[in-house]
Parts: sequence; structure tokens; C-alpha cells
Amino acid sequence: MSTVELSGDDFAKVQTNRKTPRPTYYDAQSKGNKSISEDFEAFIILQDPITITAALTWLTTAGLLQEPRLDRDAIAFEALVADQDDTSSKALEVMAMTLAFNEWKKLFVAGKFSDTPEVGLMIRDMQAGAEELFVMDERLTHLAQVQLRVQERLHQSVSSEQLQELMSWPTSLLAY
Repeated sequence: MSTVELSGDDFAKVQTNRKTPRPTYYDAQSKGNKSISEDFEAFIILQDPITITAALTWLTTAGLLQEPRLDRDAIAFEALVADQDDTSSKALEVMAMTLAFNEWKKLFVAGKFSDTPEVGLMIRDMQAGAEELFVMDERLTHLAQVQLRVQERLHQSVSSEQLQELMSWPTSLLAY
């Protein structure tokens, strides 16, 4: 049932050119073919042939852009998983060293020897190495977050179902 009201000439043109049954397109969400709506049919019928040609040209281009993307995304996902495994492994190493430093720091009390110059030098030197660990830990945490965002983005990329939907539109456009 149409929800768009058409004027006299547009109404006549649409009624003259309607198809029974209406053309279909592939719906990626339901994973099946669906008939175009009466409103979309009217929309197509009222388009200038130059607009339809431009749409068909772009659909072809868009399809060509998306097809290799599916392969590229699959490869990127595999590489990302390997990177995540590497990041996790490094993070565990850094965490073990950080825990060891924190344990030492908790147990080490200079007490009455705090004024001894060598004690102060040793503490300074030991903490200097730990600062690098803390910076590395922050970087690895940040890298893990970036990798998660990239992984989410890859999961949002075009699926074969969406590509099939994209490539089904010319059928409807060419019917008129």
C-alpha cells in the first residue's frame, strides 16, 4: 500500500508503468528476496533515465569496491588476531615484571639507612627501570584497546550478504 500521494501526471505515469509482480531485491537482514514497496516502485518510475543510469554505474563501482574488501578484511582480521596474541603475551611479561617490582618496593624499607647515599642511589636506579615498565604497560594497554576497536570495525564491515543486497538493486532499477 502506497503512503506517498502523487499528483495527476505522476500518478498516471506510475499507474501505467507498475509491474505485477513488483521486482525484488535481496535483503541482507532477512537473507531472502523481498519485493520492492509500491512507494519505491513509484520512486523508480519517476526517476529520469540519466539518474537511473548514474545509479547503475555507481552500484557497479560500489560492488567492485566491496568485493575485494571482504578478502582484505578476512586477512586483516587474521593479522589482527596474531597481533592481539603478541600484545597479550607481551602484556603478561610486563605484568609479571611490574608485579615483581611492586612486591620488592612493598618489602624494601630503608628505615634507619635512608640517609645512606648508596641506598638512595640504588632505589633511584631500580625505580628508573620500573618507570620504563609502567610506560610499556600503558602502551600495551592502549594498543590492546586500539586492536579491540579495529576488531569491532572489521566485524562491522560489509558481509557477503550485504554485498549480495547491494548487487541486487540493478534488477529493480532495470525493470522500468
